[in-house]
Amino acid sequence: MARWLATQGFRNVSILAGGLAGWREAGLPTDRFEGEVVAARDERDPVAIAEQGRASFLPSLADRYLRDGALPTRRRLTTLFVDIAGSTRLLAHHPPERVLGVVQGFMRLVTEVALAYCGDVKDFEGDGALLYFESTADAAGAALAIRSALACGTCGADDPVAARMSLTVGEIAVGVVGSTMRQAIALVGPSVSVGARILKRIPPGGIIASGEVVAALRAEAPPLASEFRLVDPAFEVPGGDGITVATYAIS
Repeated sequence: MARWLATQGFRNVSILAGGLAGWREAGLPTDRFEGEVVAARDERDPVAIAEQGRASFLPSLADRYLRDGALPTRRRLTTLFVDIAGSTRLLAHHPPERVLGVVQGFMRLVTEVALAYCGDVKDFEGDGALLYFESTADAAGAALAIRSALACGTCGADDPVAARMSLTVGEIAVGVVGSTMRQAIALVGPSVSVGARILKRIPPGGIIASGEVVAALRAEAPPLASEFRLVDPAFEVPGGDGITVATYAIS
């Protein structure tokens, strides 16, 4: 929110520590938020979880799309795949409960960074996550922030956790899948598939991006674009039926 306010021309934007609880402690009004921000309550509270109901399965960006008009909808989005590197090694040398703690810390970091950069988490899959953003610059900024945070050893592991990341952008169909008993959001588009397939083509700690991402960054945030170096002008995507993309990387 603070980042969005800054882009709208507001100055002296600051963050009140403690979220909604801190807002209440400061004696500020909360009438407009009660009932709307149920997710701000303690997630361990079973009553709060029950009150969230079906909406708890919809990330906030998708929830906004749902309010704007019925899903499915088509949006130009930048997707960021984040995957822990060396998770097999972790499982081989540590009890699964210990590894779970590392994964939990990793996912917490990834989620907080995604939200701080105006993005959201589509889902968590094993030792990785898929994030999505309306701004390519925000997505690239989030990737760099995750990389820096992991280098500082913020996931509770004895050794720093490294991640592979891939950035792609394109037209994506956004919709709800599942049944009335379990629902989730789906992102379907060629760029999502490409992002998943090029992820393993970067060493641990690296970020790989498609040429479209770098082109978008040159328009949105040239300093971010300059961070990426051309790796392959016509990389053939594995299993992509002959699809080729230019790939850039930060390693």
